[in-house]
Amino acid sequence: MTVCTIKDPARPQVVGTFRDPDLDDVTGFALDGNTAYLASQSSHFLLIVDVSTPENMKLLGKVRISQQGSKGPLYKMAYRNGFCYMSHQGEKKLYIVDVRDKRHPRVIGNTQVTTDGDGAYCVTMKGDYALVGTVFGKNNRLAVVNVTDPAHPRMVGELKNPHLSEGIGTIVGERFYIACWPHNAMMVINLSEMSDTRMPSIEGVLIDPRLSKPNRCAVVGDRAYLPIIEADGVAVVDISDPARPRFVTLYSAPVMKKPYGLTARGDYVFVGARAGDSLVILDRRALEK
Repeated sequence: MTVCTIKDPARPQVVGTFRDPDLDDVTGFALDGNTAYLASQSSHFLLIVDVSTPENMKLLGKVRISQQGSKGPLYKMAYRNGFCYMSHQGEKKLYIVDVRDKRHPRVIGNTQVTTDGDGAYCVTMKGDYALVGTVFGKNNRLAVVNVTDPAHPRMVGELKNPHLSEGIGTIVGERFYIACWPHNAMMVINLSEMSDTRMPSIEGVLIDPRLSKPNRCAVVGDRAYLPIIEADGVAVVDISDPARPRFVTLYSAPVMKKPYGLTARGDYVFVGARAGDSLVILDRRALEK
C-alpha cells in the first residue's frame, strides 16, 4: 500500500509504503480516520494498518477470511461502525469481521449471496443493508443483505438485469451509481424504498461503447466519472436526469494505461492505473472544455 501527498495536486509525491508477508494483491481497501483496512486477494487476509504516520505505517492486526482450503480471491470490502464487510468471490459469500479491537479482529458471520456461476465482488453499505455486487457469471446480481445484527447477516433479496455486473460505485442520497464492466454500461439504482420485502429498482441505464469496460464510478454534483479500461482513460457522464444518464466526453492518456481505481473530490479526479503504475490527478472541470 502506497501513500501519496496531494497537497499540491500538480505535484503528487509518494511519502510512504507498507508491506507485509501476508499481503499480496490489495483487492479491497477501506479507510476510517488513521486506520486502513486491506483485503489480500490470494492469502485471504484482512490486515489492519495504522497510517497516522505515512512514512512509518504499522500493522495493528490481521485475520484470515475463508474456510480451510478455500479457493478463489478475496475482493472488495466496506467498513462501518467497527465492522468490515468483505466479499469472497470463490466462496460466493459476504463475510463480516469485528474490528473494534484492531489488534484482535475476528470473523463473526457470513452469508451466501449466490450459488450460480457468478461470484461476490463488491460491497457497499446503505442503512441496515450491505449491497453485494457479483461478477463473472452469465447472470449477475446485486444481493441485498440485512446486517442489522452483523453476527447474523440475512440475504433478503436480489436485483437482476442483463446488463448488471459488479455493483461497484457510489451512493448519493437514495441513488446508487454503478459501473457495469463487461457491458460498457453504467446504471442508476433507486434505493428509496429498499426494505426486507422491497428490492432496489433500476432508474436509469446508459449503454455506450465509449465507456470501454468501466469498473468504478465516482460522483460529484451532476457528473459521474468512470475509469475506462480499454481506452486508458476516464469517461464523464451527465446524471442531472438520473433516469437518462448521458455520455459527455472521455479523456485518454498513456500514463493511465488500464485505470483500475478512481475517486473524485472537489475539482479533481484521482486515477490509479494498473498497467501505468501511476497516480494521475485530473482537473475535472477542464475535462469538458
